[in-house]
Amino acid sequence: MARKIIQQLLSIPGLRVECPQCNEEFPIKRGKLFSMYDTYPSAIQKIIRKRFESAEEMNEDLKERKERLAEDKREKPARIAAGALGANFGKIAEQIIPAFVTFPYKQNECRPLFEPVDYVVFAGLAPKGRVHEIKLVDVKALNSTLSKGQRQIRDRVKEGKIKHKVIGT
Repeated sequence: MARKIIQQLLSIPGLRVECPQCNEEFPIKRGKLFSMYDTYPSAIQKIIRKRFESAEEMNEDLKERKERLAEDKREKPARIAAGALGANFGKIAEQIIPAFVTFPYKQNECRPLFEPVDYVVFAGLAPKGRVHEIKLVDVKALNSTLSKGQRQIRDRVKEGKIKHKVIGT
């Protein structure tokens, strides 16, 4: 029955069909019609085989992605806990670092702010009572970096945009 319908379509003079991919019209005889009930032509078999292979690859990729996602879900709580511990350690270290012998400034010249910078150091204040330099100091552990606000403060200092103002009577 299918072969008969194909033969009837091919016998219609001037019959044109439209490609569903590019919407281009062409004569039906160029379309290489075949019945899905017969053995597919080799070109069609090749296309089907390639599509099955592509689908298998996509399924493998999807399976790997699902496994990675599941692993990330399992590891995320540990990463969050480690990050929180690191941040807490950093906050504690900021507060006690002036007591360390290796701290490059005199403890009694440091005034803690902790946010947005950790210390204001009045260099020279302790020994002579004469401040010869004021420094803004941030304490960072390991690979920590300055926050956006801290980078902006650093940049304003470099630009010399620092002012002193007395308020009150």
